[in-house]
Amino acid sequence: MKLRQNAKELVLLELSGTGLLLGEVRYNKQTETVYFALEKSAFFDFYFPCSVSFDPQRGPVVHPHVINAMTTSSIRIQRDRVNFFVLSQDIAPALKAQYMDILNQVTGFQKKEPQGQERHLKDSKSVSRVVDIIKLKDRKSDPKDEK
Repeated sequence: MKLRQNAKELVLLELSGTGLLLGEVRYNKQTETVYFALEKSAFFDFYFPCSVSFDPQRGPVVHPHVINAMTTSSIRIQRDRVNFFVLSQDIAPALKAQYMDILNQVTGFQKKEPQGQERHLKDSKSVSRVVDIIKLKDRKSDPKDEK
């Protein structure tokens, strides 16, 4: 049975010779955790790395890394090259938002529904799907309806 990477977590890490990178660590959640992937494994996969720099006027700024122009999948990083890492829950929300905006622009991942389904959803929202049995019973036993 081949194990696949079925989990990911946003991580800020400092890589020797490269600087600060923000991206998603890919790992298999049945056999490892994100801590195991970052601390114990010899290599881990890093998806869509973006460089993080500091601009005096705007604060921390996220830019796509040049490596994104060369690959469409994750890159494999050797664990010895990582100096430190910060997991998703501790990353500033502004950095997360910038990263997600860049990722959405590059991958074109917008949630768009086909027009036929969109029309169907609008129609289904206007009609209640819950049927009140007591009201139906009262309507059938109403003498006005019998005439």
